[in-house]
Amino acid sequence: MIRKDCLAIVVLTVFAAGCTSVQRTVEPDVVDVTLPASTDRVKAAVTKVLADDDYDVEWKDGSQLQTGYRNEQSSIWDWLVKGRLGVVRSRAEVSVTPETDQSSHLRLQVSSEGKQTMFQGWGPTEPQVPQSAENKLRLIKNELKIVQDTYTTQTFYGSKP
Repeated sequence: MIRKDCLAIVVLTVFAAGCTSVQRTVEPDVVDVTLPASTDRVKAAVTKVLADDDYDVEWKDGSQLQTGYRNEQSSIWDWLVKGRLGVVRSRAEVSVTPETDQSSHLRLQVSSEGKQTMFQGWGPTEPQVPQSAENKLRLIKNELKIVQDTYTTQTFYGSKP
């Protein structure tokens, strides 16, 4: 009788431990829009926004862009950087195609990976708000000046006399 109770406890413990480590799938953050600006202007705005946020920007085929991880620069200390606790890294993929002379189709995808301990591997995670696709789109629209109100620190906090 005691053996069945112990077996039941062990089975429940293993089942509970297995349920706590279930990974949920995280999809990349994607924005797919048409912007009222020429392809060259959109590419210039995307380049400026991503370069200002420390992404390496190199356009391929004239309309495709795939960045490396943000803020990662090759060095002899890579092993230390990748072993930090609680880090999130992100990269972007961009496609800009012309629709008309004065409009372009922009597809922006931001993928994020994170880990919580030194011994854990990188896994997909939700992008942080500053690196989210929606925020990047907002910054691109600000750069193109196609928003009704351009948000700056002064307009957000109000002007000081």
